Amino acid sequence: METKIDVKTAYRAYQRILYHGTSEGDRKRLGGLYACTDYDGYAFTLTDGTVSLRVLFHNQLHIDSANGRVLARFRDKVLAVAGGS
Repeated sequence: METKIDVKTAYRAYQRILYHGTSEGDRKRLGGLYACTDYDGYAFTLTDGTVSLRVLFHNQLHIDSANGRVLARFRDKVLAVAGGS
């Protein structure tokens, strides 16, 4: 069960959600993921409602997940939206 998510993949998923996603208030949705950014644009969040991944300034990743199983499912969603890899 793979749970690693790299910054480049997270960025690709974020960009695809921004360009192809459906707006829902201050965030966009695509492929079971939501994307939103901080007010200053330096950080963004990807979430599926269970797991949250924040990419901060200098490409620091912070992941909030209950366990490895839900993180693995989240990773699969991120990869699918990002277009593989």
